[in-house]
Amino acid sequence: MTRVHIQLLGGFRLDCGGTGVHVVPGARRLLALLALRDSPVPRPVAAALLWPDTTVRRAGACLRSSLWRLVKLSTPLVVATEDTLTLGSDVEVDFRRACAFAAAPGASPEAVAMLKADLLPGWWQPWVLAERDWWRQARLRALEVLSDRFRSCGDHHHAHQAALAAVHTDPLRESAHRTLVELHLADGNPAQAVRQYQSYRARLRAELGLEPSRHIHELVRPLLR
Repeated sequence: MTRVHIQLLGGFRLDCGGTGVHVVPGARRLLALLALRDSPVPRPVAAALLWPDTTVRRAGACLRSSLWRLVKLSTPLVVATEDTLTLGSDVEVDFRRACAFAAAPGASPEAVAMLKADLLPGWWQPWVLAERDWWRQARLRALEVLSDRFRSCGDHHHAHQAALAAVHTDPLRESAHRTLVELHLADGNPAQAVRQYQSYRARLRAELGLEPSRHIHELVRPLLR
């Protein structure tokens, strides 16, 4: 059976056997919605989420049109019943794999690469924003756990990569900056540790008018003297 894969991290893409497949906008949104759901979606719910600014009748017609315009592959993309819609059971979704990494982070470079990716960047539908907010918090926690696990294994390179990914996701997250400071100190780079601290302090002051906590300050206090 030809491998069918839906990418949601870093942008939408449908692959069939490693080749990108063009999907019209309405069908693209439908596939993304179903790929984000683990259970069947009632047809009226899907129509209302995907076409919120039109009538119920018009939204239902748009849904039927999008289903009809789905590209026909050897592996069914959508399983449609009279009442519900579900993504085909043989369709792979990168976001689902990434969620598994977030739930039980394993110390692997692949996990870092997936956890640092944004969910459907440039999409602003409310149902996407809700998932994106959840994903942001889940991956931040997972990246910090990964950084600690890499560090405990003596792999400071990937520990840095995971902590940096957390900082890029949330530049004001002190725990991620603190991890980087600790890693720089452990690697014998006090100057880099101070620069990391000062960069975080300047940004925190500029954006929120706050000072870093005592916990991160104590790490570099002897060096600041």
